[in-house]
Amino acid sequence: MDTQMRISEPETLAAMRAGDRAAFMAALERQLDPLYRYAARELRYHEARGDIRPGELLPEEIVDEVALRALRRAPRIPRQATFRGWLRLLALRAIDDHVRRLRRQHQAEAVSLEEPLRTGQRGDEYYQPDLALTWADVLPAPTLSPEQAVVLRETWQELEQALNALPAEQRQAFVLHAIEGLGYAEIAAITHQTRGEVRAAYHAAREALRQRFADQFLTAEDASAQPAL
Repeated sequence: MDTQMRISEPETLAAMRAGDRAAFMAALERQLDPLYRYAARELRYHEARGDIRPGELLPEEIVDEVALRALRRAPRIPRQATFRGWLRLLALRAIDDHVRRLRRQHQAEAVSLEEPLRTGQRGDEYYQPDLALTWADVLPAPTLSPEQAVVLRETWQELEQALNALPAEQRQAFVLHAIEGLGYAEIAAITHQTRGEVRAAYHAAREALRQRFADQFLTAEDASAQPAL
């Protein structure tokens, strides 16, 4: 089935460009789950950077917006693009639009921070930690022991923190290539870079992550090798 889908993608894209809504909906349905995970990951990145507040922008909002944009623009899908890559481009643009809007909103709110709150308004109105995303929102829930669950959660959190600490260009190249599976040429078209720049950014990110976790594992090995006192 997967092989047939890969073989038929050019025909599917051609049908979408010709206005075949059924072909569009079938292709979109296959992409909804990975698109949701991608949007959730990018929003966590902007939350970690302080661009938006936790829970202020939800992945389902981005997915809905991307679906509508894609439906309107399907006849203009770039010839060199895959459907998966094109959806990532639309998601990046949608997230950037919302982040810029929310930044302006936050700046406007900051102007009146010292003004007294309106009657009945709570001081924590705009900060709702209960709405923050967790890995459970975007990953399947395997059957794990409590100990395994703790290790898995800590590993994912540490990896995401390391990824988010990379320069923006390196992080984006790594996410789009290693996680989303896009080729260098398509990433270059999406990010308006050359293929060589994308490849260099990806390899720099991979090396930085390798060194980050290699140092950690080496430290752990060194510690275990120390003689007991």
